[in-house]
Amino acid sequence: MTLAQIHEFVLVCRHGSIAAAARALGKSRGAVSMGISALEDHLGVTLFERSGNQVKPTPVGADLLDDCQRIVSLSQSLEQRCRHHLQGEERMLRIARDDALPEAFWREIVIRLSRRFPNLDLCFGLSTMAELDAMIASGEVDLGIGLRRVSSKPSASETVVLSPVRVMMVVAAGHPLSLLQQVSEQDLRDYPCIGQAHFTPQGLRVTEAASARQVGVSHFELMRDMAAEGIGWTWLPQPLAADDLETGRLVILRHVAAVRMDEYVALKSRYYREGQVTDWLLAQVREYLRRCESA
Repeated sequence: MTLAQIHEFVLVCRHGSIAAAARALGKSRGAVSMGISALEDHLGVTLFERSGNQVKPTPVGADLLDDCQRIVSLSQSLEQRCRHHLQGEERMLRIARDDALPEAFWREIVIRLSRRFPNLDLCFGLSTMAELDAMIASGEVDLGIGLRRVSSKPSASETVVLSPVRVMMVVAAGHPLSLLQQVSEQDLRDYPCIGQAHFTPQGLRVTEAASARQVGVSHFELMRDMAAEGIGWTWLPQPLAADDLETGRLVILRHVAAVRMDEYVALKSRYYREGQVTDWLLAQVREYLRRCESA
């Protein structure tokens, strides 16, 4: 009994004809017929009832069909996984990323990844950039992706800069700061600054600390929504703020340093070897950020 014979059996059942199964396999009708006969001899049962050119499984043949289909599917999966390994495609990828880019972008990326690399074990987690270094170093994730201040200290992980990103000082339309023709440092200190909170060895801290009053939340989307509700002012990356700026829900403050350039980066362990999946993913992120910058 061979895998080829089992595959022939499955295809004859599926097509209802030895000739049609032979065409699907690119074999002669006689070769497939001989394979079925050899499988029947090995198993000691009759698998098909034959009537002219049409065949249908016997009761025992119908009973064996599901298991034979599983054997064929498993063998094809093994072959495909070996091909992908030889081509340099990762089998598993654990990613932690921040939410500096819209969730709609990441949903589309996960869908496309799943379809393009169907054998990939993929795990996406949400984290702040301030916590990614430790996650990479501990081996919790393979890849960290997020927005990083250009002035931040060098990462202990290997860093790949994907694109510069504009980050803007924004506030809700109608907020007192939005009415000023020129916003000073003192004006900023008079109103709460909404920053990104992250865990440190010393406890929970807020990344931005440019105001006497701070409100720390876990993610950029919460910072955006709280700013739009008039709670305070905040820094937001252009891809995440674009829609609210266009509709007028948020405005950029008239401050001398209201726009800065940060970097969107990928962090990886020095022991991590990227392959086709990582290359494809980072190329999609680069292209998306290029479109955002040119919009």
